[in-house]
Amino acid sequence: MTPDKATMRYWADMRRLFPDYQLCLLDGEQLVGVGNSIPLTWSGKVGDLPKSWTDTLINGVDNRERASVNTLSAVNIAIHSDYQKSGLSQRLLSEFKKLAQEKELGKLIVPVRPSFKEDYPLTPVDNYIHWKRDDGEPFDPWIRTHWRLGAKILKPIYQAYTVKGTIMEWEEWTNMKFPESGSYVIKGALQPIEISHEQNIGVYHDPNVWMEYE
Repeated sequence: MTPDKATMRYWADMRRLFPDYQLCLLDGEQLVGVGNSIPLTWSGKVGDLPKSWTDTLINGVDNRERASVNTLSAVNIAIHSDYQKSGLSQRLLSEFKKLAQEKELGKLIVPVRPSFKEDYPLTPVDNYIHWKRDDGEPFDPWIRTHWRLGAKILKPIYQAYTVKGTIMEWEEWTNMKFPESGSYVIKGALQPIEISHEQNIGVYHDPNVWMEYE
């Protein structure tokens, strides 16, 4: 499963055009964390938020010369497996806040991929992102982390990332069989994939949620 050509192109453009917006965490000489971000233009209206991960990259790259650039958007946070659950994700989020201030960008938004959603693939993302624990805090750990750091939920991103492939490709990727058209739950996916034998295609849309830091 590889990103489409447009995504790969704009991802490369982001890293080339905005090197000072890409963060790295080191433990000595060991790279232990990466945070990618991009400045973009956003009206502040929820309905004007990018509709996907790729749209976020396109907004930033294509609008980079405009005076209207006013928002820092996180794109990706990755922590080395040996260093997870050690507070490094929170460290990168704090660095994004500092970066937004240094660049005089008035808003910081983050596309959050709910970490426990894969355990509830049949629950609509609109419902899941608003689940609460008994103490009133968000149910999902990754959403809760952002919430504790001052972020609020804005809206779901229904198609943050899309994966398409033939039925044979999906069977290879998942080690499953899809004998008829329909919806299938697969390991690691946040919602079912849709299989069409008539078109010989399987489509998966990865849902995220936009959160904003004040």
